[in-house]
Amino acid sequence: MDIAVEKKEIIEWINSLKNPFVIEQIKRIKNKDSDSVDFEKEWKKGVSINEAREKTADFIKSLPWKK
Repeated sequence: MDIAVEKKEIIEWINSLKNPFVIEQIKRIKNKDSDSVDFEKEWKKGVSINEAREKTADFIKSLPWKK
């Protein structure tokens, strides 16, 4: 499909929106700056594989299993 046609369809769809939540989500996408992600900072927030395994095992044990 031609990019101009796609843009026109998107603009028409945006003009038809009435849900403020959807409009806010579109604004966030528009304002999102992918270069501003600090991968080192995000990496520090991560969970180790062992910690993830422990949390998963604890969660599975907490479920109401029928025997």
